[in-house]
Amino acid sequence: MPFFQSDRGNFHYREKPGKKPILLFLHGNLGSSRWWEPVLARLPADWRGVAYDAIGYGDSDRPQGLERYSVPARLRDLIAVMDALTLEQVHLVAHSTATPVAIEFALMAPERVNTLTLIGPVPAAGVQTPPEAYPLLERMTSEPDMLTDMLRASAPHLDAEGPEFARFLADAASLAPLTLPAIARGLDAWRPGDRLRRLTLPVMIVRGEDDIMLEEKEAHLTLLAIPGASNLEILHDAGHSPMIEAPAGLTELLIAFIAEDWDDYENIRHSVS
Repeated sequence: MPFFQSDRGNFHYREKPGKKPILLFLHGNLGSSRWWEPVLARLPADWRGVAYDAIGYGDSDRPQGLERYSVPARLRDLIAVMDALTLEQVHLVAHSTATPVAIEFALMAPERVNTLTLIGPVPAAGVQTPPEAYPLLERMTSEPDMLTDMLRASAPHLDAEGPEFARFLADAASLAPLTLPAIARGLDAWRPGDRLRRLTLPVMIVRGEDDIMLEEKEAHLTLLAIPGASNLEILHDAGHSPMIEAPAGLTELLIAFIAEDWDDYENIRHSVS
């Protein structure tokens, strides 16, 4: 398995070889780079795809300390990944709790992001985890029934009796106990506000039709908050995790979106201050 060492830690990643375009995939809360394998396998032959295990997940380092899981810290990790793999420009694809990291990178370095795809994104208004949820998050990885219910809720169209579900469940169960509550605290502190008006690059928002974690109203409000977001794509037979529930449909959306001619977006960029 490929790894690289950086000043941010030791990272594991998966890669589909190719040249251009280059797609960089960020996984969400219960996931790992494994979740992107069905999409990587379906990319066109000459396209390159890279998915990495975030710090605390998969086979990447698992440091202690809440500060390593904040949005700014995960942003620095993303920069380290791109620099280590010499990814100068990418089509950035992020899922769920990773979407704030992708948004912050696109705001900080728009010249390095060709397009941005947000799948089941954290709403533009932000989120606030109820205090009573934190003890549950702290216990979740050590309680198989609770973790199973959470994965089923995240991916309701994935066969819960199949081998893929078992592998994803084992990955989630291996998380350090602090990971899930630390990610939640990082999201509680994230408030993009009016800065989203600066996202004038091409943005696609994707929501699974049966997503119980991102309400359709919240998805539409996020769409309206981002000038570059021209469409909200709804995937049937998918909940919050279409990359493992409906990978063929999601890959088709990505290919069509990335292959589109984006010259008209220059007008948006010049019209928004």
